[in-house]
Amino acid sequence: MKKKIGKILLEYLLIALGTFLLALGINMFLLPFKISSGGVSSIATVLYYLFGIPLSVTTILFNAVLFIFSFKFLEKSSIIKTVAGIVFLSGFLEVTSLFPVYTEDLFIATVIGGVLIGAGVGLVIRQEASTGGSDFAALMLSRIFPHISVAVLIMIIDCAIVIFSGLVFKSITIMFYSAIALFIATKVSDAIIVMGDVAKSVYIFSSKNDEISSAIMEKFSRGVTGIYSKGMYSEADSTMLLSVVSPKELPFLIHLVRSIDKNAFIIVYDAKEVLGEGFKQETSYDLLTAKKDKKKKEKKVREKKVKEKKVKEKKVKAKKIKKKSIEE
Repeated sequence: MKKKIGKILLEYLLIALGTFLLALGINMFLLPFKISSGGVSSIATVLYYLFGIPLSVTTILFNAVLFIFSFKFLEKSSIIKTVAGIVFLSGFLEVTSLFPVYTEDLFIATVIGGVLIGAGVGLVIRQEASTGGSDFAALMLSRIFPHISVAVLIMIIDCAIVIFSGLVFKSITIMFYSAIALFIATKVSDAIIVMGDVAKSVYIFSSKNDEISSAIMEKFSRGVTGIYSKGMYSEADSTMLLSVVSPKELPFLIHLVRSIDKNAFIIVYDAKEVLGEGFKQETSYDLLTAKKDKKKKEKKVREKKVKEKKVKEKKVKAKKIKKKSIEE
């Protein structure tokens, strides 16, 4: 019980930290230069310069409206966290508006602002929460355009908002730096979302496959898969080895392979996320699938009950008709 409470508190603490970084990046670095990075905050920036409306007010109003229309598309476990994210963000936007702003260099402000926003969004999403904005709009549009993924819809919305802000401020420079800020924020948030789950896929071509695979399994306790391959130049059949290791283990694995066969040909790829033995076991994908399966079962049960009710009503009606005809 204590562990569960501690985990929940940590999640909300990280959501608060993420929204604080997000608000800091907007108010301290991007807002002074009218730079946008997509989402409701960009619309808030435009309204701030046009009408003097505080960012915190615009953000919570827009997100509240979007939330009302899109909360039914969210998982139940994410709703409370998302509400917390929206409230935290609006609160921190008000608090950080009192902080001194950076106005020395446009490029530096764009980079730092993009990094802070990306870090903030990444931390929030890792807790299976959201700060609203483009996410909500994309969830609603996905119902109209089911053939387009939510990620693509978010990108389209953010790009449209960046272009809109550039047109409002009548500045290609603002549009250009807003695109840079959006790109940096996206890359940083992606890196944080998969942080800790990154691994290395190692492909090994060698004439000493048995010896190498045995050494890897013994010294690293990692699985090794043999994949049929054929050298098109030599036309010789061979086996390519595949093993997935952590970044820390990679140098030692390469040294091990080279010590067995100096002529071994090694290819290393980045694996952004690895699920299974020796790596991450429980994932949000499993939770999402379980919830979808539960919803499907509940739907089937409801449909079955409705069907049984209709059959029962038909039988009752038939009995009444029969009884009536007999009486007559």
